[in-house]
This record gives sequence, C-alpha cells and structure tokens, in this order.
Amino acid sequence: MAQRDYYEVLGVSKTAAADEIKRAHRKLAMKYHPDSNKSNKDSEEKFKEIQEAYDVLSDATKRQNYDQFGHAGIGGAAGARNGDPFEAFRRAQGSRGGTTGPGRSGWRASPGVTVEDFDFGGAGAGGDFSQIFEQMFGGGGAGRGRSRGRSRPEPQRGADLEHPVTLTFEQAARGSDLTLKVDRDGKIETIDVKIPPGVKDGSRVRIKGRGQQTGGEPGDLFIVTAVLPHRFFRREGLDVLLDLPVSMYEAVLGAKIEVPTLDKPVTLTIPPGTSSGAKLRIKGRGIERAGEKGDELVIVKVIVPKEIDEEGRAAIQKLESRFPLNPRADLRWP
Repeated sequence: MAQRDYYEVLGVSKTAAADEIKRAHRKLAMKYHPDSNKSNKDSEEKFKEIQEAYDVLSDATKRQNYDQFGHAGIGGAAGARNGDPFEAFRRAQGSRGGTTGPGRSGWRASPGVTVEDFDFGGAGAGGDFSQIFEQMFGGGGAGRGRSRGRSRPEPQRGADLEHPVTLTFEQAARGSDLTLKVDRDGKIETIDVKIPPGVKDGSRVRIKGRGQQTGGEPGDLFIVTAVLPHRFFRREGLDVLLDLPVSMYEAVLGAKIEVPTLDKPVTLTIPPGTSSGAKLRIKGRGIERAGEKGDELVIVKVIVPKEIDEEGRAAIQKLESRFPLNPRADLRWP
C-alpha cells in the first residue's frame, strides 16, 4: 500500500509553520491514542501513521528532504548524511540546553521547555563535548586521531516524542505514577512514568532517552499534561483557593466549620465579625513543587436569607438601630 502524504496525514498545508504542525499533531495524537480508543482496532495503526508524519515534518532537515524527494528522501539517516554537516553539533547542543541554571546539576534545558517542565535523567556537564565531537567527526575530541580518508556517516539522533496525558487536579498537585503506551519506532511500548508534584495545564515532563531511536542516540519523550478542573478548588501559583459559603449568622457570631483540603478535611475557625471576601489561610495545604509548598486560602462568601417575614424584618431593623454600620464610610465616593 502506498504511503500517504505526511501533510495530508496531519491535515496541514505544505507551507504550515512548525507551531501549526505541532498543534495538529497534538490534537490527532490525543484523538487516536490507543489508550483512548481501546475498542477501535484501527486506532493503533492510525496513531503510528500520525507519529511517523510528525517525526518527519517536525524536523527541519527531514522535512526539507521530504519536500524535495518525497518518501525516498527520508530513508535511513538521509537527513544527517545529506544535510548540513554541522547539524549533529546543533542537535547535540539543543538536546542539552545552553547553560546550567542555579540549583540544578547538568544540562537541563531543552528547546521549547518552560520553567514548568521537569527533566529526569539529564546528562551531566562532564563529557558532553566529547559526545558532540563524536557526532560531528565520528571520533573523540582532542588527542584522538581520525582517518583522513572518506568520513564515516554517523547515525542521526532520534526524534523527540510528545505524549499527552490528562490528570486530575489532585494528581497534578501531589504527583502521580502512570503507565503509558507510547509508539517508539513503530512499536507500542508500555512505559512507567512518574509525574512529579506541581505540574500545571500545559507542563512538559521530559523523560530522557525514551524518544525515537534511528540507530544513534535516542531522542527524548515529553509528557504534555492537561489538568482537569476541580469541583471546589482552583490554583493560584502554589496556593489552592476554596470558596466557603457561610451564613450571615456564622459570619457575625463566628463558627467552626469543617472544610476540605487536598489531603484531608480540617476544622476552620471563622472569627466573629468576618466579612464576605475575607481570606483565611490554612498553612501548608497547597501545591507542592521542588521542595516548596503553598497554602490553602479559604475565601468567605456570606449568604443572607432570600425571604424574610415582617417579624424577622422588624428584628433586623432593631438590630441595625442598635449596631449601626456604614461599610462605605471610608470610600469617599463623589
């Protein structure tokens, strides 16, 4: 069976930008991933086809060869052998990042990785340049001889993979162990992945060396997280916010109310005279990330009766005359 056009597979034009190709791949990968389509026998083959198309069109050299020669231009390591001779050098640098940030060991950064990303198994700084020289010249760095004859083609570094996962609010906040099925070099592999606590919607968790492998150094696997909204909680940095409805009687007289947290319920004291919108802090019950932990902020929402009879109205008016209150006195409105 003839191979389909890669642009047609991803549903993009031949002039599509890299971001458009990435968005199309992510959407199709989530739609056809075998984990989400266990009843559809064709989903695994469709997923492989989508991944194969993305591996080529997301790589500038492979895409150029494909545009010029079609499927024949991407056989084997054509991109590394026929393209720019310094492509291996740039790839080696790009896979390790430019600098070592404070508080981290090794070369952690990677193109497109944000501060929300987590990097497992990054290589140390020592030895990186020897690997770069090996990829460029087929031998070691200074001190190693190399043949003056015809240079030996080096294997091309495997392409990086992206794998979308959907997490609950609690899984993202506290971390989670997942078992994923990933298409690597045309084979579906089962991989155990540890999602660290503190990821957000759109975070990328880097698993080094679990991407595609074409005979040389394997690429990396990036887990892209989507976090489901929670019924009660929402996130603000490392803090967790919770709206707490209280009656006007509880707000005026004070109360003790059991409220949920990410771990277990706690009893919260509402001080007498608490106003609507007040924030009460529960220390250490927020998001955990990189050794830091936020708090839970409980936002008080005072609820008043919707209906009241004449006797009740008279009682409130008597209370108002005894304890007069003008909440806008200090605003100095015109």
